Amino acid sequence: MSTVWRVRIDGSVLNKADRVTKRLGTSTQEMVRIFVAQIAKSGKVPLKLDSNDDLLDVQRRNKILRELDDSEG
Repeated sequence: MSTVWRVRIDGSVLNKADRVTKRLGTSTQEMVRIFVAQIAKSGKVPLKLDSNDDLLDVQRRNKILRELDDSEG
C-alpha cells in the first residue's frame, strides 16, 4: 500500500534538484523514493554529512521552516 507524503522545500532548491535528476534520467520524486527505501533497507541514512553542514544546524533548519510556514499566508 502506498502513502502520499507531503514535504515543504524551498522552490529554488527543488528546481536545482529537478535539473540534476533530469540529467540522470529520473525525477526528484523517484530519487526520494529510492532514498527512503535505502534508509529502510540499511537502517541508516546513506549520506555523509559534514558536522559543519547547514542541514545539521537545527536553528537554521527551524528558521527555514518558519519562513516556509509564513509564506503560505
